[in-house]
Amino acid sequence: MHFRTLLRLANLLTLLRLFLVPPLILCFQANWMRAALIIFAVAALTDHFDGKIARKQGVTGFGKFMDPLADKLLVVAVLICFTLFERVEGGLIPAWMVLIIIGRESIVTGLRVVFIAKCGQVVAANKWGKYKTSSQLVVIIISLILLAFQSELNTEFIIQKHGPIYFMMYLPLVLTVASGTEFLISNRKLLYGFIQTGERGRSGADM
Repeated sequence: MHFRTLLRLANLLTLLRLFLVPPLILCFQANWMRAALIIFAVAALTDHFDGKIARKQGVTGFGKFMDPLADKLLVVAVLICFTLFERVEGGLIPAWMVLIIIGRESIVTGLRVVFIAKCGQVVAANKWGKYKTSSQLVVIIISLILLAFQSELNTEFIIQKHGPIYFMMYLPLVLTVASGTEFLISNRKLLYGFIQTGERGRSGADM
């Protein structure tokens, strides 16, 4: 990849989204929920605009791979913060939800890396993956708004173990599982080809 390609505006926005993850986590640790909301909103906007810009300038292999990876890291960081939320025993959402989402993201990202390494093919996010990401971003933004303005809303039900954030999270959870399943089905030929190559390699080594 040429350095000039990396400096395209869409790719720079993707990198910015990655760099916003550490300060976002720090805001959660300091309980600065309004700052966390602003940082996440900025990150979500970069996700919206880098897609539009990439379609105009031309999508690069770097963008195809790093854009969904940046989304995954951003979302997973927030979900872990929700799980470890100190003001609620057991967190705002249960750990099993986060583990399912992390498991799906790890499998899909791992397969993308394998497809690039073995097949030289970058697998872009499909429409279900985009639905999943959009639902995650929307639910997280709404959740952060509720947390940031909880005192003004004067409602205690927001910050509890089985509150609105817990129930809203079921939508992205279902779409996460559905999009992961669709990814495996859509790329079954690549996956099957990789498995066959691995089996032939093991057979050759045994001879």
